[in-house]
Amino acid sequence: MAVKTPKKLILLVEDEPQIVEVYQIALNTAGFEVESIAMGRDVIEKMKKVRSGQLGKPDLILLDLILPDINGLEVLQEIRKYEETKNLSVIILTNYGDAELEKNGYDLGVEQYLVKAHYTPTQLAALIKGMLE
Repeated sequence: MAVKTPKKLILLVEDEPQIVEVYQIALNTAGFEVESIAMGRDVIEKMKKVRSGQLGKPDLILLDLILPDINGLEVLQEIRKYEETKNLSVIILTNYGDAELEKNGYDLGVEQYLVKAHYTPTQLAALIKGMLE
């Protein structure tokens, strides 16, 4: 019997329910497990549990910059502060094609800075598949 490899886990940090649903469908179809979180503070809490070993690390974080509570870059700074989470793969997925925001993201070590309007959910799933395999 073939050993089934676990699905790669993507943490989708996005507060718009319709966008979450569309990306979840595309990413699930591509074979990924997706967990979505709408609030930046909840991501920070989750990362505390990852650091303490209570939870496993996601294989990738898709991070929106505009969240209801705190800015996505603040979430990213928090992730990068700690040894256990500083090397997590993060893609910024935002509606803002702003050169300064993009530079800040890359300075904080993101894999990519993607503007949502430039990628269909299926294209995004294919890009992630290529990156994680």
